[in-house]
Amino acid sequence: MGWEEFLGHVEHRLGMYVGRPRYDRAFSAVTGFDLARGRGELAAFQVWMSERHPGSSLAFWSLVLAETFGDDATEARLVSDDDHKRAISNLCRLLREFLGQQASLVDQH
Repeated sequence: MGWEEFLGHVEHRLGMYVGRPRYDRAFSAVTGFDLARGRGELAAFQVWMSERHPGSSLAFWSLVLAETFGDDATEARLVSDDDHKRAISNLCRLLREFLGQQASLVDQH
């Protein structure tokens, strides 16, 4: 299974795998998938996210929340099912954007 298929499951079927769909469960699943693949794509994603937020030392999952709900957002901001869904969707969108850029760079070489 590749990233695109996996992200489709995370975004649309996460509850089938982890129970109630929650943002912390989504980024944990993403982290586990990355570790299982053994390619370190999330390390590069962390760098990419950090470049989007100069001066921040936050982890990618916190930066995703900042992009979703504003710079001061933390997990405490996730109060409703819709908040979690929005954060999960943005995590998947950002990962797709990052992976698409990485694929473009590979294709150029």
